[in-house]
Amino acid sequence: MSDYTPWTEKYRPKSLKELVGQKETVAILKAYVREKNMPNLLFAGPPGIGKTTAALALARDLYGENYRESILELNASDERG
Repeated sequence: MSDYTPWTEKYRPKSLKELVGQKETVAILKAYVREKNMPNLLFAGPPGIGKTTAALALARDLYGENYRESILELNASDERG
């Protein structure tokens, strides 16, 4: 049996430099990484615009490949029903 990874995860950007669109927002997030200064952030907007992807890319850029050990991912859309 082969290892199945959904294409949305397989091709999800891994770094802020891979994100497309929202140039101003990406520039601000890159500045946080560069300065190693992270304020509290709240990502809001309609489904599918890249909130989770941006947050995960930010965490990976800040903490490296073992970023999951340094973050707690909470997604309100997981609690809808």
